[in-house]
Amino acid sequence: MIDMNWQNLHKESTLVDLHTHPALKAIILEISLDSSKRNWLSRMFDKKFWPLSNRVTFPKMDKGGVDVILSTAYILEQEWIKEISLIRWLFRIFPSVRRAIVDPPYFDATNFMLDEMERQIISYNKKKPSRKVCLSDSVSTLNQGLEAGDMCVVHSVEGAHSLNGIEGGKTVEDGACADSVEKELLSNLVYLFNRGVAYLTLAHFYPNHVAYPVFPYPEYSSKMLDWRKVTGSWDMNKGLTSIGEKVVERMLELGMLIDITHCTPSARAKVMDIAKHHRKKNCIIASHMASFDINRDPINLTNKEIKWIADNGGVIGVILMTYYLSNSHSGLGLKHIENNINHMINVGGIEVVGIGSDLDGFTDPPDEIVDMSEMPRLTSYLCALGYTEKQMEHILGGNALRVLREGWGKK
Repeated sequence: MIDMNWQNLHKESTLVDLHTHPALKAIILEISLDSSKRNWLSRMFDKKFWPLSNRVTFPKMDKGGVDVILSTAYILEQEWIKEISLIRWLFRIFPSVRRAIVDPPYFDATNFMLDEMERQIISYNKKKPSRKVCLSDSVSTLNQGLEAGDMCVVHSVEGAHSLNGIEGGKTVEDGACADSVEKELLSNLVYLFNRGVAYLTLAHFYPNHVAYPVFPYPEYSSKMLDWRKVTGSWDMNKGLTSIGEKVVERMLELGMLIDITHCTPSARAKVMDIAKHHRKKNCIIASHMASFDINRDPINLTNKEIKWIADNGGVIGVILMTYYLSNSHSGLGLKHIENNINHMINVGGIEVVGIGSDLDGFTDPPDEIVDMSEMPRLTSYLCALGYTEKQMEHILGGNALRVLREGWGKK
């Protein structure tokens, strides 16, 4: 009877994952998202960090009871490609991938990745699956898809470098004059919003024209990098740029959700100040983060930030990556996920917490949830610890849905 209770709860709840990267892996690996199979390399590295994993597909979503994913377009920054030999090697082997998402301007590559996700959806639905996929490019199409029982895919974009066209260049140093860069970024922002992008993550691994990032690399990646050189390349005291402040203000006007993940503490504070000044709520999210009190890493949110997001109608997607969830860096992660969920509830209340797995984003997920098909294990674990049905409905997707419905301006 206990098993049936949590299973029914998982099935009947709306499960939303605020941050995933299926299109990135579909392009890099040149694969279809219509299969639940894993190649022998993926199986071998299920419980280890493996950058060429394929953890999010439509059948895996269906099996895992996932109803909505924010499919995040991320284009690798030029600096990352230069610094990691594995990435350079990969693009030598797959020149078509390089031509699609490395050589073009970031904005063009981003749209190619959005196009690829839409192409994958059309291809999958042509096979007439028992549960089809709905591209949800507005709040109304999201609601329609959920009412029909479809799996819904909502576009999102990670890193404001994706706004760079010719004027913005490939690095901050490559950019043209500030006025022309600002005009280009704001124009491209509006284009993405109109296309159906629900949120933009302002920062990622390297500085862009909008925001500065925290130090991004987990320790296990040190073998791929010149560690001494890399660690001196970030100034985490910097925040938003002057262009970044205008981008944030335009996002507030449009109703594009602002994701502060990867931003420095200074940048996060400035975003909150701007939102407060404009008296905007339900507009700021942290799509895939953890708690600073539990793991003192600058990428994680302080109690003050958690409380602010809660008080202003936002949501925090707890990342499924043990490295950021805990300073123990163990392979097993369910207990660390729960520790962060519990802490955030204690600080900000039940309506602030969601899930942002970051699956297929070059991450190392907990051994208990190696791909999206295993998401029911989280529900089972939390129910066994005594979380109520109402709490679980909030955590699994209710809070994320609320922010999408109330904060996303594309109705």
